[in-house]
Amino acid sequence: MEYIKSLNEWVGNIIKQKKLSVIPYIVTAEERMDPVEGIWHHIPQTKTAQLSLLYKNGLKEDIYLRQEDNKETVISRRLYNHSRSVIFLKEIGLHLENINLGGRQEDDYFYHLENPRIYGRMIIRVDQHRTEKAKEGEFDGVAGTKWADPGVVSERIGASSYQPFPAILLSNLQNTIGIVHGSLSQRFFFHNYLVKHKENFLQWDVISSFKAVDYREVSTGESLDDISYLGITEQADNLEKVFERYIKTLRRYLPPLYGAKSVNRNTVLWDSWNDDVKDIDQESIFAVAEFIRENLPTVEWVQIDDGYAKESEPANGLGFPYEVGIDRKKFPDGFKIFTDGIRQRGLRPAVWIGSTVPHNTRLFKEHPEWFIDYSYRTKDVSPLDISLQDVRNYICEALNFFTKEGGFEGIKLDFWSYVFEDSHPLLKEKKCSGYEWRRWLLGEIRKRIPSDGYLQSGCDIVMANPFLAEFFNNYRYGIDVGDGDWRNFLTNFQWATACVSLHIGDLFIPNSNSVGIFPKLPDSGVRTIITFCLISRSMVEVAGWLHLYKEHPRMKWLKKALCCPNNGQDVFFADYQYRDETQLYGPSIWFINTPHFSLLEGIPSLPVRTVAIFNLGDSPSQYNLNAEKLFLPKAQYLATEIWSGETALLAELTEINIPAHDSRLFSINLIDGAPQILDASIKIVSVQRIDSNLKIEFAHKGDLGLVLSQKPDRVKLNGSQWEPSIQKGKNNWILEGKLPVEGTMELEF
Repeated sequence: MEYIKSLNEWVGNIIKQKKLSVIPYIVTAEERMDPVEGIWHHIPQTKTAQLSLLYKNGLKEDIYLRQEDNKETVISRRLYNHSRSVIFLKEIGLHLENINLGGRQEDDYFYHLENPRIYGRMIIRVDQHRTEKAKEGEFDGVAGTKWADPGVVSERIGASSYQPFPAILLSNLQNTIGIVHGSLSQRFFFHNYLVKHKENFLQWDVISSFKAVDYREVSTGESLDDISYLGITEQADNLEKVFERYIKTLRRYLPPLYGAKSVNRNTVLWDSWNDDVKDIDQESIFAVAEFIRENLPTVEWVQIDDGYAKESEPANGLGFPYEVGIDRKKFPDGFKIFTDGIRQRGLRPAVWIGSTVPHNTRLFKEHPEWFIDYSYRTKDVSPLDISLQDVRNYICEALNFFTKEGGFEGIKLDFWSYVFEDSHPLLKEKKCSGYEWRRWLLGEIRKRIPSDGYLQSGCDIVMANPFLAEFFNNYRYGIDVGDGDWRNFLTNFQWATACVSLHIGDLFIPNSNSVGIFPKLPDSGVRTIITFCLISRSMVEVAGWLHLYKEHPRMKWLKKALCCPNNGQDVFFADYQYRDETQLYGPSIWFINTPHFSLLEGIPSLPVRTVAIFNLGDSPSQYNLNAEKLFLPKAQYLATEIWSGETALLAELTEINIPAHDSRLFSINLIDGAPQILDASIKIVSVQRIDSNLKIEFAHKGDLGLVLSQKPDRVKLNGSQWEPSIQKGKNNWILEGKLPVEGTMELEF
């Protein structure tokens, strides 16, 4: 078939596989079908081609190919039901054979963001039996198991319910070249993959399937579209560069994104779940809100989590309005009075809504037909079947209860994704896929909250799927770590490594977990959690009854960490080889190109890097820092340890001893002869050098701690003489005082 030969040549030239064989196919409820007819049309001038296909059941397909450059192509598949009957379509695919990844066959591997989420590892070799590597466990109703929930272990890559970044890399450990495929649309389909060796070559199926239904009904005259990317990378050994070319193309195809807005980016929300704040009531929340207003100016939201219902075991959210079961002992005047009270305290109200319904509720007992059978994974709760019109009507009423009647402006949507992201057949009606119903639900929520309100994803934990950012502002990728279990921290660390390495935080804000005082944990554990959330630029939440710990020594840490959130900022790694399986959990050294206390980059007298070093091991270890690791030009630099306040020459940090399960956080300043701001506890908006003096603008009032490389002779605040405490530190000077208002400080040296 000449049209297949032309397709083979086109795709083979793009991914540098001269012997490539490509066969398009479809799978219906009855059988798999290859095309029976085809016409190939190529326009060299525009670097485009079209392959028109006909299948024996009357389904027509047009495959449009557009070459982006000599290393990548966009593949658009449009299917049209030309027959006189409904077609029960399961999936469509491209079967590729005769792929050579260059290197020993046993070193062929794939990388997908699903890998760490399910299997606890970055790369998986093609010949590795994945079912032997997963550690299946019972479903954890709070956040899922650390490894694999029942039903997700599969030979199909990318088919889990964990909403992973929609791309795959195929490469070889002896090679830096790899093949990348990724989604450019999730309107109908999701992409998943089968890879295996056949004789001396790799065999690869790129499959476009439907979520939550075993097939989708395609009516006469109806068409479905699927768009994807196929290309090569020459940096398959660099985790931060693996998907760089795909992401550049993806940015052109994504719709406008709420995740790209400023909400949750430079402010934080307080939530009532972590740090032993599960037993909530209006009076206590008002008290913590008043403390936040006076002490934590970057906290904008108060979010109440599960616990507001009369019957809250197991967790209930979306089914709750059916019973109007507000616990009046906790919220005596109902939600509207509560949310108005939050606004009166200068903050904004948000609410947790769980999307599964417990079996002991009136809603489940009176309408069992509204629910899907999810017993393979959850025994005492079930999701609503959103394919049913009565269910959709009820959901709209429930959302109105929380937003229009209750007055909440932000929503954490938890346990929401099962009927949209699960690859098992769940929905009764087959006229739409799970992704189509996903758009419906999230669109209905966005209609009901302000444009500057937020929508946050909960379980299933998301692995950086940017298509969700069309509706969500931030995504929880991390499980709760406040119990101090180091294994949970390692899991979060590994998942964060995969997510932030993509450098798409400007599109979709990652959310690690809450920071807090955590009084039951040791200092080193709390300091490491705070350092991790700060350096990963995913510190969206703070938790705990903070007003009860005003004088706690850790409150100083917390205020400093929260002084200048910049969630979604690009984060970089040093000395990390993701293909080295001894570096299982991620890099030890993370850094950003700004101070932690300012959004300013490349401004003289401010730090040029903020660097965190983590000892993930079970015994003390030694680390070193230098300019080259941090991609800095050769020069002399100062390194200031943020938590201890000690300063040294960067060149002297050749033996940094860190105990097990601990961390260090440094700011790095260029030595250029002028005074340097080494650290600050209040956000700095601008810095000007005037001769040898500094003019600093602060964003907020509060307790100021300013670490300087030189001692100032005179200090002015908003034009008036100011007498803060100035003490000699370790190789630095520490200025402390209470800023009564935000404003400008002038330092004369």
